[in-house]
Amino acid sequence: MKTNLHWSLDNIPRQSSFACLSLKFGSVLSALILILYSIFALAQCLAALNVLPPHWTPDDVDVMVSYTVVVVVTIAHTVTLFLSTIMLVGVLKEKGHLIKPWVIWTSLQVLIAVMVFVFWSTLSVINHYGTNTLLIYVVEFLGLTVRFYMLMIVSSFYKQLLERTQEERERLRDLVNSENWYNSA
Repeated sequence: MKTNLHWSLDNIPRQSSFACLSLKFGSVLSALILILYSIFALAQCLAALNVLPPHWTPDDVDVMVSYTVVVVVTIAHTVTLFLSTIMLVGVLKEKGHLIKPWVIWTSLQVLIAVMVFVFWSTLSVINHYGTNTLLIYVVEFLGLTVRFYMLMIVSSFYKQLLERTQEERERLRDLVNSENWYNSA
């Protein structure tokens, strides 16, 4: 079902396979990688909370900003962990409605990551920060590319499930609506 919206799932490029393997395998692998990554990221956030000063005043703007960043990143990784787990169950049981929240959440994450990457890169070039090497930009860009590829694989599997479900509905509807439904099977 095509929509006329520019921000729909129809605009994500569609894949037919994950390398030489199935889309289902690629979706399971994406879920497992993101679950593992989210667990490590949550451990890193907890370690960062232990390093921050426990006693601070409202005048300590740097400490407040640090706490805010750590809490926001912790929430984002917790949501990613939860939705990746639900997506893994949805892929294994082939239930499209369990996959869609992950696709939407990851689309938002990739969009925000691209905007932050462009902003950060532009700011570094304008202000001539000497601490940023090319390796940082390459690693960040490769991370974005991998996340986008995971998004394409899972959304392609999701679309494949929707099409398969639609075809099955049409077949059953035609079977029930035919005059001789008892002879058609």
